[in-house]
Amino acid sequence: MNKKKFDGSISEIMVAYKPDGSLDFEPIRKMVDFQVENHIDGLFMGGLSTQTYLLTQQEKKQVCEELMKAAAGRVPVMMNVMEDSIADAKELVQAYMDMGVDAVCISQPSVFPYTGQALYEFFDELIPENYPTYLYNVPQTGNTMSPSVTARIVNDHPNVLGYKDSTQNIAGLQELMAQVKNPDFQYIAGSDSMTLPMMALGGVGVISAISVPFPKVVLDITDRFFAGDMQGALEAHRFSMKVRRLLKTATDMNGYYYACELLDMPFHGTRMPKNMTEMTEEQKRIIRTGLEEMKLI
Repeated sequence: MNKKKFDGSISEIMVAYKPDGSLDFEPIRKMVDFQVENHIDGLFMGGLSTQTYLLTQQEKKQVCEELMKAAAGRVPVMMNVMEDSIADAKELVQAYMDMGVDAVCISQPSVFPYTGQALYEFFDELIPENYPTYLYNVPQTGNTMSPSVTARIVNDHPNVLGYKDSTQNIAGLQELMAQVKNPDFQYIAGSDSMTLPMMALGGVGVISAISVPFPKVVLDITDRFFAGDMQGALEAHRFSMKVRRLLKTATDMNGYYYACELLDMPFHGTRMPKNMTEMTEEQKRIIRTGLEEMKLI
């Protein structure tokens, strides 16, 4: 299989804050260098895991600018737009294109329940012409896109090249694949639990949280798969699930943040309530001990 841009393992880069609450870009620069040195296939920012939905419009543009500077053309960059306001979403799509991202990604709106037709119209208005664009199906928005709506959007917009699927719905994924007309369309797992299942069904890789602290763990799956080593890819996927279960000992993304801290790449601060980001000493001990046993730290 010949790899294309955004095939393989793509890391979802996080944001960090200074003590005064302003953005801290140094951890982003350090993490991007770490990812490039470990031969990651691409970078993604703007999804749920990165908490960039808590930033202002200007801060989102700053984050993109700094990510592009850090990547410096060494690895492709995809920026996601997750906005309820069409005007705000259009502004970000244009800003990201002006900064030269390799692709823009667009998520559905949240809060208010949208009909299938409303979702189609939302994307139809936002998808730019003649620019590499991806869709991101985020069930946490409450507006999960059905296979039929997604396929209709894709089939009507030839520059929509791929789809990040966080639904973990294998039956729905297969129905979408049956309806999309483009044989080169890229199906990308939006959860580490779906990396190998997605690729076995015809997908091309994953936008991963595990690969942020441990890029080689995820690359081992996708590289082996592309090399035709299915047994090796299966063993690598099972190992990644051990890592995932361990990091999810803590709530939300806190286990992943702690793993980065143990690797001397801490992402400080949050704009969420403290209760959402606190880890007990026991949780830290379990994660640290487990990573040591797996020889990841």
